Amino acid sequence: MHRVIFSIGPFTLYSYGLCVAIAFLVSTVFILRDAEKNGFKQADILDCLILVLLSGLVGGRLLYVLINAECYFDCPIRILMFYEGGLAFQGALIGAVVSGVIVTRVKKLSFRKAADLIVPYMALGQSIGRIGCFLNGCCYGKVISFGPAVTFPGDAAARMPVQLYSSFILFLFFLFLLKIRKKHFFDGCVFALYLTVYGIFRFFMDFLRGDELFVFFGIKLSQIIGAGTFLCGVLIFIVFKHLRPMAPEAPEKYGKNGI
Repeated sequence: MHRVIFSIGPFTLYSYGLCVAIAFLVSTVFILRDAEKNGFKQADILDCLILVLLSGLVGGRLLYVLINAECYFDCPIRILMFYEGGLAFQGALIGAVVSGVIVTRVKKLSFRKAADLIVPYMALGQSIGRIGCFLNGCCYGKVISFGPAVTFPGDAAARMPVQLYSSFILFLFFLFLLKIRKKHFFDGCVFALYLTVYGIFRFFMDFLRGDELFVFFGIKLSQIIGAGTFLCGVLIFIVFKHLRPMAPEAPEKYGKNGI
């Protein structure tokens, strides 16, 4: 655990914030690289990414604060201290999708095509972000008595390094989504598969985590959201598969009348 990379005077560089920044920069570079090959202007996609990032940060922070509200009662200003860590990705995903639908509609772009362009690199960004979770000591695993384990400072228990497992699986997920995107089955296919597979991944992976609140019958809030993400992905897959393809004209402005 290396929560702080270094401090110079009043400036402190946190490992979690650094990894989030690296994740966004790396993902953005790859997305912009592929934008024109997928019929988009880089400037349009960059505008979308900025809004999606901001909405995702707000959504992720809000869900995290709601889940861990007792930690912020005494000092509400800490809600604004993103650099300390504390983002719930499922909240970030909801915020990003909602803002993505709005901004692509405003810019008269195809949401389906834009989402297919972006989500593989979203998985890559998540993979990098989970390394930040490991360095920060958050999103930790359950206590175990055998197998690979890590002991964080201030915690005598040996825990499963579930953050690193998640990072590896998400990287494989990124490679899988890139391969599916090359097949181009239909517009929105990659986005729908992302929701479906990620929902399954979170539901089962969270059985290994030791930091989240139970809701009922041993099921965590994040798992309920994961199940909902899976069902949304299946529904979106079915709907998008039966929507007519986008018109071929004006490739930089795909889908003026579709989502």
